[in-house]
Amino acid sequence: MSEEGKPPVPPVPPARRLSRREWLAAAAVAGGAGMVGGIACSPEGKAAAAASPAAAPVPASSPPSPASPTLPTAPTAPGSMRYRTLGRTGLQVSEIGFGGFPIDDPEVLVYALERGINYVDTSHCYRGGASERAIAPALEGRRDKFVLTTKWCPHHIGKPAKKQVFLDMLDESLRRLGTDYVDIVLNHEVGRHSDDQGIDRLKDPEMLEAFAVAKQAGKARFLGASGHDGDLPQVMGYAIDSGQFDVLLCRYSFLDYPEQQKLIDRAAAAGVGFIAMKTLAGAKGADLDRFRDRQTSFKQAALKWVLSNPSLSNLIISISSRKQVDEYVAASGAPLAAADLALLDEYQARFSTEVCRFCNACEPACPDDVRIADILRFAMYFNDYAQEGRAVESYARLVAAERAAHCTHCAGFCEAACDYDLPVKSLLVRADAALSLRGGTQA
Repeated sequence: MSEEGKPPVPPVPPARRLSRREWLAAAAVAGGAGMVGGIACSPEGKAAAAASPAAAPVPASSPPSPASPTLPTAPTAPGSMRYRTLGRTGLQVSEIGFGGFPIDDPEVLVYALERGINYVDTSHCYRGGASERAIAPALEGRRDKFVLTTKWCPHHIGKPAKKQVFLDMLDESLRRLGTDYVDIVLNHEVGRHSDDQGIDRLKDPEMLEAFAVAKQAGKARFLGASGHDGDLPQVMGYAIDSGQFDVLLCRYSFLDYPEQQKLIDRAAAAGVGFIAMKTLAGAKGADLDRFRDRQTSFKQAALKWVLSNPSLSNLIISISSRKQVDEYVAASGAPLAAADLALLDEYQARFSTEVCRFCNACEPACPDDVRIADILRFAMYFNDYAQEGRAVESYARLVAAERAAHCTHCAGFCEAACDYDLPVKSLLVRADAALSLRGGTQA
């Protein structure tokens, strides 16, 4: 374990990447039993592990003044939920956050609150607003107990990125949610492929002016950005250095490591909260007999691995049932054991060449400008997340030239460019068949 309390990171030779097994072996040499002990082995980790679920002060019920924000309640949990500080916002957030994309039953969110989950993530564009509407009843009479995040994303609804468009989107989100403020508003899916702008979108004066107006009006307290494109380090690096973004939401899992660590450290040093998403590295275990009986164990191991990094603020994971709440809450405050690492090692050995890291390294090799990483992300939603509608709709938004319909007869230059030996062409052909047949997206 390094003195900062993070999992030790051995140097990666430029010629090839370390396998998970090699990384674990190096970690064992560098840190002894420290990695197995997770965050509790460092001074910072011990403090986090000892955090009291009821330690945060109770906020006022009205929107807090932007000049003097008060902290939301961290509810007393019957389970093992731990809380961390979300960077310079000062907000105390549950280690496990409620990913609100699939929610239909607001009672699931109420149950999550009872189990200690106080951080909720949604978006204006999630399921045409159905996510925000489903969350609203759970907030009624409990708004002060939640840290609430939504996202604005004009490019998702085909509108220009103008100041009034941002403000109108936020107002619509507030109406759906039945509240007069959100704690955080994120610029959704920032990245070269997601919005064709990347860093320029974070510099957009229209967006920045819209947030200034919303903050002054008490409708949004903090500004952030989310993304999972291959230019994530550059885009989010700018967000950190600009001083204008308080929170980042980025992919992070045991299969992304160690590439993301520098970005996480950079955010922590600047006081920017870092929230992890896509933490299950593809969530492939649900579909294979050898992992099916251990699906819960795998998910908990993956979440514990993420939470073993004390520089993270917390993570979000999609939740739609009480069973999932219980499953995920159990990962908070639990040490990352040798058995967890062995299970992650087994998963990596089986699925490493099936899980896209969304690094975009293969895309320059494509002669047709196919949106490879995005398509494989949509296929993940379809095949592994049980979010078929989201996947099909996302694929349909691509123009015909960006889809994978013409990959069948290609020589597969993308495969030679993949650092992780994925059969990229085959994955794209299968993705096109699945996403096009149901959505009628062929053009």
